[in-house]
Amino acid sequence: MDIVNLIKQRVLAEGICNVIIAGGTCSGKTTLAENLKKEISKEYSVSVMKQDDYFKDIQDIPRIRKGYLMDSPNAIHSSEFRQDAELLLSEGAAVTPQYDLAKNKRIRKDVPLMRSKVNIFEGLHSLTLLDGLPNALTIFLTTPLDVCLERRVSRDTVLHGVAEERIKEYFVDCIAPMYHSYIAPQMERAEIVTERLD
Repeated sequence: MDIVNLIKQRVLAEGICNVIIAGGTCSGKTTLAENLKKEISKEYSVSVMKQDDYFKDIQDIPRIRKGYLMDSPNAIHSSEFRQDAELLLSEGAAVTPQYDLAKNKRIRKDVPLMRSKVNIFEGLHSLTLLDGLPNALTIFLTTPLDVCLERRVSRDTVLHGVAEERIKEYFVDCIAPMYHSYIAPQMERAEIVTERLD
């Protein structure tokens, strides 16, 4: 399915298209959002709001003995994410946070975001948190968990210096259970369900 052309058709028909992308960790959400922005911005204005910027500081994130549940919906400032998305669309602008994933801490909340013809909202729980958002095209990425794990290992060993074995243990103990409980069920809300392995 050509998502870019579908979005353009929605803009022509409705004047605006709000693209909501969800999926597991390292499933390709950010890559898809960036690729869509690159293509669509040739014709229309595009804004991107990332759920990752709405993580709670590490001390407020739920945890179990084996680690922090970063993929839990309770790790997110959910109401704030929803309110900022609604404000962006209703008022034409919103001020959004910036989060340091390496330190697991919000740096500030002073990043201006303007409403565009195409507004992309991406994150682990975005289909649940933004359910009912108007003019929405909803997408869920079904990248297999073993592929997500490979990407997670590649990312965290290089960027954060975490040992591969620790990443694999954390994935099994903390990430996969949250995926099955909270993230995968969002598939039922999606208009487009697609697998991206690139």
